[in-house]
Amino acid sequence: MDIFSEGAGQRGALVVKKSSWESLKRKLKQITKKTKPYSFEERLRKLKEVWMGWVNNYRLASIHAKLKQIDEWLRNEERIHELR
Repeated sequence: MDIFSEGAGQRGALVVKKSSWESLKRKLKQITKKTKPYSFEERLRKLKEVWMGWVNNYRLASIHAKLKQIDEWLRNEERIHELR
């Protein structure tokens, strides 16, 4: 974790820096770009690899709500790509 902070309703909770969230979203965007020549299965495999690695790295922090938002965004991106 990057810092201790008073966040997520807990005093001294572990939180993830904003730059780390931006880095995760940037990596996910790179994988979901429609100009990348990945098959759907390969794209899912790469997304899972990045997602699981990031979650394992920050598993002690209060990240559930933010991960849910990113998951919703990611599912929407994949749905859009599937329709095209």
